[in-house]
Amino acid sequence: MRSKKKFTTCPNCENKLTANDHFCSRCGQPNHDIKIPFGHLVEEGIESFLHIDRKALSTLKLLVVSPGKLSKEFNEGRRIKFIPPMRLYVIISLLFFFLLNFNAPHKQSHVKTSKDGIAISYSGINTHELAGLTKIQTDSLVKARNIKQTEYNKFWINQLYKIANSSSAGFFHSLFKNISYMMFILMPGFAFILYIFFGNKNSFYVENLIVSVHFHSFVFLLISVMLMIGLMNVSFTFLLLPIIVPVYLYLILRNYYGQKVFASIWKTVVIGLLHSILFAGLFITTVFISIYLV
Repeated sequence: MRSKKKFTTCPNCENKLTANDHFCSRCGQPNHDIKIPFGHLVEEGIESFLHIDRKALSTLKLLVVSPGKLSKEFNEGRRIKFIPPMRLYVIISLLFFFLLNFNAPHKQSHVKTSKDGIAISYSGINTHELAGLTKIQTDSLVKARNIKQTEYNKFWINQLYKIANSSSAGFFHSLFKNISYMMFILMPGFAFILYIFFGNKNSFYVENLIVSVHFHSFVFLLISVMLMIGLMNVSFTFLLLPIIVPVYLYLILRNYYGQKVFASIWKTVVIGLLHSILFAGLFITTVFISIYLV
């Protein structure tokens, strides 16, 4: 790789520079001229790609094969070889939500869309029953079920009616977008749970947040792989996820927090239960918000 052309004076703040200065000591701007031949630009692009590729391989290897070790390396200051935690999460979550959206129902037929999907219920009425009905038929169904005609009930039944009798793509798009926002509450919340168990005067909350980000990055990566190879159905989901995810959490407690076997087992159960409660509460809230915004 050819050396980059350097400035003797910083173009940004006019500070004096030398050939050994890679950055301006006053303003921090990189000390190299961007006016370079096209061939040099291609070389830089290839070098940057290979550098990122090496980082990605190193990061994914530790994330998947050695649970907790990636967080340990990062929190102990050995960071240059790895993708930063939030950048890693963003990359994996983009893949995850793309695949999730790709596998979501996109049919335009009102009746088939609802009956092929998951039923959403309120006060004894669900979207399967409302699919294909007119407003008058829906009102008759509500009266037949003896549902009180309050403004609150009318609003939520009307929201279900709109979901059942329109393309499900819009609802799922809104739901997935809101789930992506939800994760920025779930990850700090899970980090707080970890901090309650393992925080002390020599550790900080942020260290547990790094562990939480890596944990959820792995979960998203696992589901993404399942989606790509066609294993994301009810049987495989309920068979694999409840086994792999707790084992991964157990290994984090062993490798990162240095817990003994018995302590890791019972803490995995308790922490996993608290995480499930937090996730369920946030997910139900997210679904309600998504229905409300239809």
